[in-house]
Amino acid sequence: MQSAPALGILIDLPLGLFMWTCLLRFVLSIFISEDSKVAPMRMLTAFTHPVMKVASLIAPGWMISRLEPLYAALVILVLRYYVFPLVIGYDIYGPLNMPLESMLLSVYADYLQ
Repeated sequence: MQSAPALGILIDLPLGLFMWTCLLRFVLSIFISEDSKVAPMRMLTAFTHPVMKVASLIAPGWMISRLEPLYAALVILVLRYYVFPLVIGYDIYGPLNMPLESMLLSVYADYLQ
């Protein structure tokens, strides 16, 4: 199995972080209001604000604003899983084979077991 080229890793790592933080923001927004003064929610909202601006431009008009982080995470997943491997030229055989996730799994396998 081949690994991703350096360009693929450089593009995938920030997108992976944005994807997981958007997903975490969505999950936390179920329990905590988005304009809350709770520190983790404020940090997630500030970190994902640029992604949410872009997602609000491409989101369907009928979608409520609380679903936008989930929609943004889905769009980033599609980009990471289908578009960038096709454009850059590397293979992904499963969701855990994406560069960020495979790095985290290798760290887990090397150091935590």
